[in-house]
Amino acid sequence: MKRRSAALFLAFLMIAGSLSGCRKTGNLMNSGTDGPAGSGTASGKTKLTALYISHPLTKSIDDMKWVQELEEQCNVTVEWEQIYTDWETVKSTRFASGSIPDLLFNATVDSDYATYHGLFQDLTDLIEADAPNIQSMFQEEPDTKVLAAAMDGQIFGIPKFQGKWPSTNTVMFINKEWLSKLGLRKPTTFSELKTVLEAFKNEDPNGNGKADEIPLDYNAYGGNNAWFNSAYSLTNLLGGLGIQLTDWGLDSYFAEDGVVKSYAVDDRYKLFMKYLADLYSEGLINPNAITNDYSAYQSLSRGNEQKDALVGVVFGWEETDKFGASLYTQYEPLAPLAYDIGCDAKTYDTRWRNDYTGLNISSNRVCMSAKCKNKDAAMKFIDAFYDKTAGVESLFGGISDGCIEKTGEDSYKILPPSDPDTDAGTWKWTNTFADNGPMYIRRDIQIEMAQDMTNALKERDVYHDFLAKADQSDTYPQMFMKYTPDDLNTMAVAQANINNIIDNYWSLWLTGESDIDADWDSYVERVHAAGLTDVLKIRQAAFDAYLSK
Repeated sequence: MKRRSAALFLAFLMIAGSLSGCRKTGNLMNSGTDGPAGSGTASGKTKLTALYISHPLTKSIDDMKWVQELEEQCNVTVEWEQIYTDWETVKSTRFASGSIPDLLFNATVDSDYATYHGLFQDLTDLIEADAPNIQSMFQEEPDTKVLAAAMDGQIFGIPKFQGKWPSTNTVMFINKEWLSKLGLRKPTTFSELKTVLEAFKNEDPNGNGKADEIPLDYNAYGGNNAWFNSAYSLTNLLGGLGIQLTDWGLDSYFAEDGVVKSYAVDDRYKLFMKYLADLYSEGLINPNAITNDYSAYQSLSRGNEQKDALVGVVFGWEETDKFGASLYTQYEPLAPLAYDIGCDAKTYDTRWRNDYTGLNISSNRVCMSAKCKNKDAAMKFIDAFYDKTAGVESLFGGISDGCIEKTGEDSYKILPPSDPDTDAGTWKWTNTFADNGPMYIRRDIQIEMAQDMTNALKERDVYHDFLAKADQSDTYPQMFMKYTPDDLNTMAVAQANINNIIDNYWSLWLTGESDIDADWDSYVERVHAAGLTDVLKIRQAAFDAYLSK
């Protein structure tokens, strides 16, 4: 798994149900031999309690040697509660009771601090007094401080920064062996892509004598408006029409010349959907992709039992993850395609989706209870996670756990899994907090990555120049936007209505069940009437405020 990498999360979602409940020792609300939570113990160490919302693969924190070493360095003893499932179901009850542990890891969102006013500690002064590592992160990566601060400037949750992940989650792969066999060049435009897909469909490029090739596959099945928010949706191609996507699509919102827009009502989206409908009508897009879940999407890319490749063009995180050990050498990255359809086609500034903030920065990795009895000790323990070495251990696993090796003052090597049957991504999520943890991985730290991550970084070389086009005025990092509770409520209600409309239409247009030319004007009017006009005003004000900082 990679970051918020959608790929591994979805791959393991199926097993989450079998890993339920939580692990804990004793009663978190009444721990310690010499007093309540946060008090001193007979050993002279400060007793703290902590809650961690865990990935389903992650082993017990009590078995992570690097965390025990961190506790020892900070002269604290931490009683951990590790919850694997159903946190969102029980969270409101626990928060409403007012009885929470001293520290909460990966357990809160911004709205919790307003909803449960007084439950969480404002960390602003504590950071100034006891958190030199977090201070450095705020100074060196100012976006993290913007992310941490509420509208009134208070800081309740501390974000992470793991600046070694690439600038885009998604690579568009093409089967280079199929191209070679058919005497084709890699496409560079939308029309050239159609020509290649037609050959993939009709000329048996996998050579098995069967018409089993899928020219183009994608994944947009699932909740949360997946067509617009999936890392592996066909909406990635919208960059060919000059639309700069950011962080998984954000319900179709993007920025252009400082103006927040929705591409779902942009005329370029209409052109885009007409192009896709044409491909679909000729059998060039997988007809089952609309209903296939991620597991089916992943499985198809790994071929059949005879190890024949079945997919020509597809989106993914990394070649070995996407195609497996038998087929990954057949594929290579495909650069962004330029839109060139129609005799009057405009020349658009071709882009590719920039996910840097979504992959490298996340909010609310850790926060503190306002009732914590030893706030100074708790703050120092939080800050220890943001140390150079501890940050790398939080992401990749401990030195003492055999997951990484310190090779120099500021350099580390990710060691291969001790289990030969486990890939590097799974190993990371098994042995440490991984992307869910608090950390500050400095840009100048050198990390010799595992092979999968080395591949992922190299594969993205074809996107470097396109990603470099994005500047502040056309990059819309939603996570940094700040809203009032009233604005959040307005947007939530409106977005549900908006999504009902736009999510119903794309599949009808794609499959030809409805005519986009006949529908378009009334569709746009309906989306605006459902609340888009108000949502854009709220988002614009927040974006302007962000840019001013």
